[in-house]
Amino acid sequence: MVGQPGPADGWTPAAQPAGGPPGRGSEHPIVPRCYRHQDRETYVSCQRCGRAICPDCMRPADVGFHCPDDAGAHGGRAGGSSRRPVTRLGGRAVQGRPGLVTLVLIGMCVVAFVLQGLPGLSGGVDHAFTQDFALSGQAMEVNGEYYRLLTAAFLHVNILHILLNMYGLYLLGYQLEQILGRVRYLALFVVCAIGGNTLSYLINGWSTYSVGASTAVFGFFAAYYVIARRLQADTSAILVVVGINLVISFTISGIDKWGHIGGLVTGLVVGMAYAYIPPRRVWLQAIAVGGVLAALLVAAVVGV
Repeated sequence: MVGQPGPADGWTPAAQPAGGPPGRGSEHPIVPRCYRHQDRETYVSCQRCGRAICPDCMRPADVGFHCPDDAGAHGGRAGGSSRRPVTRLGGRAVQGRPGLVTLVLIGMCVVAFVLQGLPGLSGGVDHAFTQDFALSGQAMEVNGEYYRLLTAAFLHVNILHILLNMYGLYLLGYQLEQILGRVRYLALFVVCAIGGNTLSYLINGWSTYSVGASTAVFGFFAAYYVIARRLQADTSAILVVVGINLVISFTISGIDKWGHIGGLVTGLVVGMAYAYIPPRRVWLQAIAVGGVLAALLVAAVVGV
């Protein structure tokens, strides 16, 4: 929402030395990296040896993918070429155009910023486009314009506002998209944006008026934390970032703190569904996320 501070670097846990701290290796696991390309993080493993492999090293097999060594040793079969690699959480590993959905979301925010008349540069937040799509309690109560619960996430009040939110969206979104796959990642963005704006509306009612992608970004904070815990990665950095952002949200005027809290809680719930419901039961994940979305919409319609 308005004024959301920029997140810091370090959300992706740094890899530990091969042996890890003496006697504490299980508490500081190594971030999965391709065994042939150590600069590439990946959550896809060879079905034979279990070594992490990046898209360039994936060799189709009857079940999943093999690394180049095992594919050569066992005569990789073309029959598995129609299968696509999956991450440890069941998302489809993207071999081309990584982060495509994240870039599209950023592009939509930039286009919306232009349609707003470049607020803070050449115009103000009273632009007609902003008025038509911002989160407005009055518009929702009088005209039933509940689409604003989502569209407000693509609007911003000035150049600093959009830059900070797009920075957070790129850093966290790029990684979450790689782990979850495009469809589940997009669902996470939509539900978190609506979740944050719904809580803001329920708390502020008629007087609600705000814009910004930080409802979704705060949801990404929570989802990233849950998923990192599930993958046994270091979560200390993301906790620090969340703590700093929450302090700022509650101490600086003009920031919709309830939108941030709503996004954070929604991201936590959806992240738990993705992290702890087995990937083979993707239908159950879909039901859980759909149920969260339905509950939010019902609360927005009848909760005030």
